[in-house]
Parts: sequence; C-alpha cells; structure tokens
Amino acid sequence: MKRFIRQSLFSFKSLFGYLSPKTYLLMKIIDPMLQMIYFSLLIKFVYKTNDMTPWIIGNAFILCCRNTVFGIGTSLIGERYSGTLKLIIGSPANKFKVFMSRGIFHIIDSAITVTIGLITGYLIFNFYIPIDRLMIFILSVLVCMFSAVGLGLCISVFGLLTRDIHLFLNTISMLLFALTGAIFPLERLPLFLSKIAYLLPITRSIECARLIASGGELSRILRLMGGEMLIGIIFIVFGYVVLNIVEKISINKATLDIY
Repeated sequence: MKRFIRQSLFSFKSLFGYLSPKTYLLMKIIDPMLQMIYFSLLIKFVYKTNDMTPWIIGNAFILCCRNTVFGIGTSLIGERYSGTLKLIIGSPANKFKVFMSRGIFHIIDSAITVTIGLITGYLIFNFYIPIDRLMIFILSVLVCMFSAVGLGLCISVFGLLTRDIHLFLNTISMLLFALTGAIFPLERLPLFLSKIAYLLPITRSIECARLIASGGELSRILRLMGGEMLIGIIFIVFGYVVLNIVEKISINKATLDIY
C-alpha cells in the first residue's frame, strides 16, 4: 500500500509539478470561484429563485471535471508524448496498480476543488448544509470524485486511439455539464437523454447531495451513493480491459509510441 501511494503521488506530481505557485493559484482557486459565481448568477436569473442550495451543489460538483476529465484524461497520452509509455508497458509491475494509481490523488485534488466551490457558494449565495448531515455530505463528495475519476481513467485509455484528445475531452465535459443535472433540471430533458444521464458519473451524486441538504430519506441517499460507486467501478474495469486490448494490439503492430 505504501508503494502504491508513493507511485500515485509521483504520477500526480509528474503531471502538475511544473506549475508555478501563481499558475496553480489561478487554476485551483480563482478559476473555480469565478465559474461558480458565473453559473450561479446565471441560474438565479433564469429560474428566478432565491434558494440557490441545489444549484450551488450541482455547480460545485461539476467543477471536478477540470481534474477528473482533463487531468486524468490526458495522463496516458502524456506518457506517450514523453516516450515513457513503453517503460510502463514493459515493466513487470502490476498494470492494474499502475492504472489505478493515476487517479488516487486526483480524488483528493478534485474534492479540494469542489470544496472551494462550496465555500464560494456559502460566502456569496448562503449555501447551507445541516451540521448533523455534514459527514454524509462529505462522503457523497468523495464517492462522486471516485466515480468521476473512473470516467477519467477510461477516457485516458481512449486517448491512445486518437491524435487529438482535446476535442474528445471538451465534448465529454460539455455532456457532463448538460446531462448531470448540475445546470439543467433532468426532468426538462427529453426522456432518452434523462436515461443516458443516469449512466454517467456525478448525476447520482448531485441528486444525493441535494437530498442530504434538503433532509431527504437516508435509504434513498445510500442507494444513490451505491449506484454512483457502481458506475465508477464499471468505468474503471471497462477502461482497464480496453487498456489491455490496446496494449496487445500496439505490441503486435509496433505502434506503442505512435498513433
């Protein structure tokens, strides 16, 4: 476990260790705060509501996209560009551990980003969570980050199959904005899109966190958390299976470090 955590930390630092303190401050604090304020004011104007708590929760949770979609989604393609992908494939280390280690610290980092969004909502829009439900709310945030990281790991594998991952990343990010209920109510979506929404991570977590804030039933909250965990596990397993298939095809065709 110690070796696994150390590998996770090295992987995280290799991706973001180049950032200067000023750049990190802008990316991790200023940018999430401005995004929260913008979308919250937009929602307040469009829906003519003073109860901003459900929308603060949705907008805060969706902030994890910058870490889980863009951060993890480019991890393997970054290894390919830097020429270290063949070392990972050729290593006798357990590939599943290597695959999973990409996301561990992103769960913590994403949770920090979400917390910054929630604090912004508390300071400006009177966001409030009952004190007696604070611990289960924190648990819902961590479960959401796990599920979103599973999607990011899956995306990172598909990045090995394309020349330009950024169009794909932006498309996935906008789909999460539109279909998770963070900005648009799910009941206003067409029926087939609302079905798709529950196949994506974050959707259940937003609904779960809103129930926690409004004093909803504990049984329903736990069911939503369980469903979110299951979605994350499915994405992780699917991504790992695809990674093994891509690895075998790449070795056979000698295309490991090129498209």
